[in-house]
Amino acid sequence: MSSSLAPTTFHLVESGRQAHEDGIKEHEQAVKFFTRAMNSCPCARGVERRKCTCKNYERVAAQGGSVFREAMYTCHCDVGRTFSNCDNVYHIQALDLLISTFEALGKLDQAINNAEWMLELAPRLPDGYLRLGNFARLQKKDEYAWKVYTAGIEANEEIALDSSPKLQQLYVARQPLNQRLFRQDPLCLPAEIVRQIFLLLDFTELPVCLRVCKKWARILTSPLHGIFWRNMIFPDMSTRRAPSVDEIKRILSWAGDGGARKIKIPMDLAFSQAALTMLLKGSPKLEHLEILDLTGLSLPSDVKIWNRLRHVSIDSDSESFYDTEVGLPGAFPQTFLTNAASSLEHLEFTGVPHQWFNGLASTIPSLPNLKTLRIGDNPQEEPDQVDEVIPFPVFPLSTAFPKLEQLCIGPDLPCLDPGPLLAWQYMRDTIWPNLKVLVFEPCVPTSDTYAEQTRLTLRLMMGLKSLQYISLESEDKGDRPCIFSDSDDLIPGRGFAQYSEFQNLRVFESRTVCISPEGAKTLLSAIESKHLTSYSIVFPDGPFEWAIGDASILHLKNYDWLRGAPSIHTLGVFEFRFRYHSSGSQNSENMLLPQFLATFPNLRTLKIRSRHYFDDEFARLMLSILTVTHLKTIYMTLIPEGKFFWLNHVAQARGVQFFHETPPLFGYAPQWPIPLKS
Repeated sequence: MSSSLAPTTFHLVESGRQAHEDGIKEHEQAVKFFTRAMNSCPCARGVERRKCTCKNYERVAAQGGSVFREAMYTCHCDVGRTFSNCDNVYHIQALDLLISTFEALGKLDQAINNAEWMLELAPRLPDGYLRLGNFARLQKKDEYAWKVYTAGIEANEEIALDSSPKLQQLYVARQPLNQRLFRQDPLCLPAEIVRQIFLLLDFTELPVCLRVCKKWARILTSPLHGIFWRNMIFPDMSTRRAPSVDEIKRILSWAGDGGARKIKIPMDLAFSQAALTMLLKGSPKLEHLEILDLTGLSLPSDVKIWNRLRHVSIDSDSESFYDTEVGLPGAFPQTFLTNAASSLEHLEFTGVPHQWFNGLASTIPSLPNLKTLRIGDNPQEEPDQVDEVIPFPVFPLSTAFPKLEQLCIGPDLPCLDPGPLLAWQYMRDTIWPNLKVLVFEPCVPTSDTYAEQTRLTLRLMMGLKSLQYISLESEDKGDRPCIFSDSDDLIPGRGFAQYSEFQNLRVFESRTVCISPEGAKTLLSAIESKHLTSYSIVFPDGPFEWAIGDASILHLKNYDWLRGAPSIHTLGVFEFRFRYHSSGSQNSENMLLPQFLATFPNLRTLKIRSRHYFDDEFARLMLSILTVTHLKTIYMTLIPEGKFFWLNHVAQARGVQFFHETPPLFGYAPQWPIPLKS
C-alpha cells in the first residue's frame, strides 16, 4: 500500500516545489511592478527615487527623541533636497504591497527597510508607523514598538479615530504594551497637567522632589510653576525646625511675583522674628494667614501692602495678648489688622487684648468689611476666682465690624456685658443687619450675677432680625435655668416676645441652654414660613420638691404648639427625665417623648442625650423611638459601648444610622465659617 502512495506523495511534493518556484517568480515579478509604480509617482520627478539613509528611528526612540521629527526633518544627504514627502494613495499602497511581498519572500530586512521608507515618505499618515511597529514587535523589541505606535498616534491627534482604519489599528496594536511601557516623566507632560499633579502634594513634599534630579529642580522652581510654592503650609511636627531667613528668601523667589498666597505656621514651629517678617513682607499678595502661636513674635506694622488678605487666624498663650501692650513683641497685632482692613473678611483669634474689655469701640481695630469673627480666650489658670472676671462687652464689636455675617464667641471667654441697653433698643434695626450666624460656646464659670448678664446679652443678640443659625451653650452646672420667658424684661417697656421675631430663623441648636416653651413661641413665625428646620429642646431640672419626671412632663406639654411642624427635619432633646414603667404601656410616661417625636412627619435626624437614665431604661426608650418614627440618623452620647452596639444593630435593620458622638455644629462643624445655604 505504501508503494501505491509513494508516487502520489512524490508528485505532490514536486507539484508543491514547482508552485513555490512559480510563486517566487511571481513575487519577484510583483516587486518589479510595485517598484515601477513607485517610480512613476509624480514625487519621483521621472527618476528612480531613493531612500534616505540618514534616519535612525530605533536609536532616536532609545534616546527618548521624537520618531516623528526624525522622519520629518532629519536628512543630511541629497535625498531630502531632491525629493519631498508624498502621501499619494497609490504610492503608499504600492509600498505597502511591496513590504508584504518581501515578507512573503522571507526578506525581513528589506521589508523593514521599506517600512522605514514608508514612514519617511508620509510621516503624517499612520501606515508607516503601523508597519514599522509590527516589525519591531516581531523582533521582540516591545519598547521600540510601543514608541513607534505612540509616535503615529500623536502624529494623527487631529484625525478623527473613526475616519481612519489604520489609526484604529495603531491603537489596537499599542494596547497590549500600554500597561507595561506607558511610563513617562510627569514633567514632560503639558504644563497644566504638571500643575494638577504637583498641586496635590503637601508643601513639605515639594523640596523632596527637587532632589530627584537637576532637571526636576530647574523645572519645579521655574517661574512657570511658581504656584507650587505659594501655599506655604508648614509641617505640624515639633521635631521639624523652622526655615531660616535664607531658606525663606529662596522659597519666595520660587513663588514669584507676590510671594505666598497662603501661610500656615503650626504650634511648636519656632519661627525667628526675622524669618517671619521677611515671609510676610515678601508676600504682598497674601490671602490667608494662620499662625497658631504668636507668642513672643510681632506681625509687621510699618507697611501697608496687604490689600488681598481676606483670612487671618492667630493664637497666643494664655496671657500674651491680654498683658502685652500693642506694639511690643507678642502683643495682639492690631496695627497689622488695621493695615489690612480694606480686604479682611475673616478673623479668628484666641486671647483677647485687655483694651477690648473697656467697652470703647475706639480700642478695637475698625474692620469695615469683616464678615466672620471667631473670638475665644484661653482657660483661666485659677478658675476659682470667678468674682475677679471682667465682663466682655459685645456692643462695641458691632461698631468696629458693622458688616459681620457670622459671629462665634468662645470658648473660655469671660461672661458677656449687655450694655448699653438703650443702644440695643434704639439701634436694633441697624446693629449687624447682615448677621446670620450666632454661636456662643461655654464660658468660664462665673457667679450667678455674671451668668445672668451673659443670658441677658444673648437675649438681646437673638433679637436681631437677620439671624438664621443660632447655637448657644452654657457652662453646664446642672441647674440650666430657662431663658426667654414672657416675664423677661429686656428693655424697659418691651418684653422678649415683642423684641424677638425670628422670622428668618432656620436652626436653633443647644445641648445646655433651656428655653421656656412660652418664650419659644416667638418661633411660630419661622415655623409658619417653613424656615425653621432644626430645633433643640433642653429640659429643666425643676424644683427639688417635685416628683421625678414632673418637670419634663410639664415642659414637653407646654411644647404642644410645636407638635407636627412639617418644616422640622432635625430635633435635639437633652437632659429629660420621664418616670420609667416596666409595663411598657403605650399610655405610660415611657412613650411621652417617642409619641411627641412621632408627630413630626419629616423628622429625619435626632440628637439625644440624658444623664438621668439607667442604661437599660435608655436603651428601651431608644427602641420605642425607633418603632414610632421614620428617622434616618441618630446622634447620642452617654451610653455604654455594649448597649450602643445592640442599638446600632437594631437601627441598621430599620435603615437608621447611629453615631456615638456629638453632632456637628449646624451639620458642618468643625468647619468655619459655616457654608450658608441659599
